[in-house]
Amino acid sequence: MIEENRLVLFRKAKKGTTPIGASGTAIHGGYVVTNEVSSDLTGTEQYVTYSNILANVGIVAAGTRYFLNLVAKAEWTVVPPKGSGSAGEQIAEAVDYILHNMESPWHSIVRRAAMYRFYGFSIQEWTALLNRKGDIGFYDVQPRPQKTIEQWFRNDYGKIVQVNQRDPQNGDLISLPRRKLVYIVDDSLSDSPEGLGLFRHVALPAKRLMRYEQLEGCGFEDDLRGVPVGRAPIAALQAAVRNKQITQAQMDEMLNPMKSFMSSHIQDPGNPRGMLLDSQTFTTEDEAERPSNIKQWDIELLKSSGSSHKEVAAAIDRETRTLARILGVEQLLLGESAMGSFALSRDKSNNFALIIDGTLIELATAFSTDLVDVLFMLNGWDEDLKPALKTDSTQYRDIEQVTNALKNMAAAGALMPPDDPVINTIRRVLGVPEQDLTKLRIESSLLDEPKKKPNPVKEEEENNG
Repeated sequence: MIEENRLVLFRKAKKGTTPIGASGTAIHGGYVVTNEVSSDLTGTEQYVTYSNILANVGIVAAGTRYFLNLVAKAEWTVVPPKGSGSAGEQIAEAVDYILHNMESPWHSIVRRAAMYRFYGFSIQEWTALLNRKGDIGFYDVQPRPQKTIEQWFRNDYGKIVQVNQRDPQNGDLISLPRRKLVYIVDDSLSDSPEGLGLFRHVALPAKRLMRYEQLEGCGFEDDLRGVPVGRAPIAALQAAVRNKQITQAQMDEMLNPMKSFMSSHIQDPGNPRGMLLDSQTFTTEDEAERPSNIKQWDIELLKSSGSSHKEVAAAIDRETRTLARILGVEQLLLGESAMGSFALSRDKSNNFALIIDGTLIELATAFSTDLVDVLFMLNGWDEDLKPALKTDSTQYRDIEQVTNALKNMAAAGALMPPDDPVINTIRRVLGVPEQDLTKLRIESSLLDEPKKKPNPVKEEEENNG
């Protein structure tokens, strides 16, 4: 009866070993089908668009570099599993040696992998190498740019098993098996293998921002304010030429200084310009010959009662803040005006640090699967000895707050011995050398040894020889 029940349970469980539902993203012939209507945001063309935005929009470039520099700054450690003993420590040391002795520095690999948050995914390919210690390690982990990944292939379980890369040199398609890749995807909002990164969210605001900046530049170029306008008695001079009172050459000589000034009116700090003009005004032609208020010779700059520069500048500022808000780097804009405070800046920095830490956790999971598991397979190591990849937290720490908290804890009875690890943690934050805990424990144990009580009888026997 018990065996029959087990058989029934097994048959029921077996039905659950294969998927029944389907992915929400269609892939036909290796090409991802999307509902995107913008041609510059579909296929591999979208990554060209994203790269242009990254190169030409200041706040996007600053926010991306700020994020990547913080991600790459984190310290990575390889921690053996608890209870693994010396064998686990040896394998952890071997993994750490391999990861930090490749052709590409480890921080560069981390930085490139972290681009998945912006492009939607990142792909890098590892190359194996027999190292000096006799282990099979990695020669390098090299990037495969998003714009070159053209086709995606998945199995019945919806997992990617292969991608095809278009070689930019000769146009050939190169098949890259999944087992050779470090593949990370931002699938929070889409189950597409291409993911949905932050660059897709900034595409439209960045396009508007670049258009507003273009309009601002055109406005400054087309603004007539400051354009010189000259006035001269040209009709009177021409009449004088016709009456042969002056020659054409003399007329041109009188007009040339004003023409020269108007054609080169841009101010040069090293060559200040000015003009001395006749102050005589026109007079009426009646018997009274009354003077008018119109000068015979005059020059002035055009003026404008108003323009749209202020509105365009406000639109540029609005779109810049929108982009900063999407990227999570609003703290970069604090301080440019009277608004904001140190507390607000610290709060936004803490939130950004949480985003960094979340990204590092996802990177550690991907590296553990796509690199550490591969090392265990290539070297035939015991899976039970697999170490964990961990990183330091990048969250902002106020040393004064931390030390005050420890002081209050100590006052409440939570004693902290001299070799407590928290001391070295604070030293690292301060950027000062850490204390040698091993040496400190030895010295502490020597001080704690009980002193031997004097034995008068034994001392007297030793003295008597």
